[in-house]
Amino acid sequence: MKRLKKYIKHNLHFFISAIFCAVFALSLDMFNPKIVEMIIDRVILKNNMDLLPRLLLFMALITFSRVVLGYFKEYFMDLGGSRLAYELRVDLFEHLQKLPFSFFDRINTGELMSRIKEDIDNIWFTFGFGLVFFIEQLFYFLIASVILFSINWRLTLIVLTLVPFIGYIAYKLERENDEIYGEISDQGVRLNTTAQEDIAGIRVVKSFGREKYEIGKFFEENRKIFELNVKQAKIFAKYFPWMDFITNISIALAITLGGLWVIGEKMSIGTLVAYSGYVSMIVWPVRLGGWIVNMLAQCVASLKKIERLFREKPEKEVIKERVEIKEIRGEIIFKNVSFKYKDEYVLKNISFHVKPGETLAIMGLTGSGKTTIVNLIGRFYEPWEGEILIDGVDIRK
Repeated sequence: MKRLKKYIKHNLHFFISAIFCAVFALSLDMFNPKIVEMIIDRVILKNNMDLLPRLLLFMALITFSRVVLGYFKEYFMDLGGSRLAYELRVDLFEHLQKLPFSFFDRINTGELMSRIKEDIDNIWFTFGFGLVFFIEQLFYFLIASVILFSINWRLTLIVLTLVPFIGYIAYKLERENDEIYGEISDQGVRLNTTAQEDIAGIRVVKSFGREKYEIGKFFEENRKIFELNVKQAKIFAKYFPWMDFITNISIALAITLGGLWVIGEKMSIGTLVAYSGYVSMIVWPVRLGGWIVNMLAQCVASLKKIERLFREKPEKEVIKERVEIKEIRGEIIFKNVSFKYKDEYVLKNISFHVKPGETLAIMGLTGSGKTTIVNLIGRFYEPWEGEILIDGVDIRK
């Protein structure tokens, strides 16, 4: 998350505005169970109908205010998340432009496509929606818990004893999801790479009649990503029913024990209805905890993969005293030039002299070094040995 500090700081005012709107709206929502309690205890049971219009008006104002605040919350969330993703994507693209050719020799286009598009989209979704949503649920849980303790601390303690079990299940879910998301992301790279290579080399594929083979290869990669998604669904099926079961037990306990207190006249029926409303406010954040953890696991997996690209070292400036040539005549001289990829020589002791206006034809099998010679002239690679001169000047100057 360290890399995101800069982008969060740039867009902090949007996130703070969204959080303010969310917290203000949720603060108003806390009055609704109390209003229901007053309607039951004072209006229905005591037949005080004069109070009903004011309570309904108050509830309507709360609902309208939440609609307005919800609109601005979504607006600021989307704006902050989109700007964060845009700045991150631009910085990543600019970083990639500074990397040497050797980096692109060992990485495929499909992986770069996945990192810049899908992984940054995961981060956008987390900060453009998940961040404020997480704060909302945390606020619901904390404030509703305080209110519940103020109503009946004994009953609240019984209800909250089940929360650690849900937290443990959410933790287990996050651990398994983190691993499977990494596999899904890597397989997505292979799928994108297969599609990109087929599209880029469509003429070769059609020339050799390899359409069926390439289609089969694409379907095989697609099948693997399907199996990984099924594996992920099985993880959800393993943990989510238990989370739902425990949270529903919490509601059932609150209503059952609260009903006994109502029967014993230790609690009014309106208070029980309000209490069950506040219990729902702490239960829903816990039920959604698995979904939030799932989203965070996806974001963290994407961040790790993007961070690996940022750790690649850009090309260093090696020209100390630059020589400017106003007019290029086009004389090219190779003097005992050797070059190798990793530990294998592609060119060894290559020497030739091309005078201005002359043409040199180079023929050879694929991988014999023809393109490498052109890349050396453009100085996309540095020769391991020897020197290259253009109009008598070493290209390293």
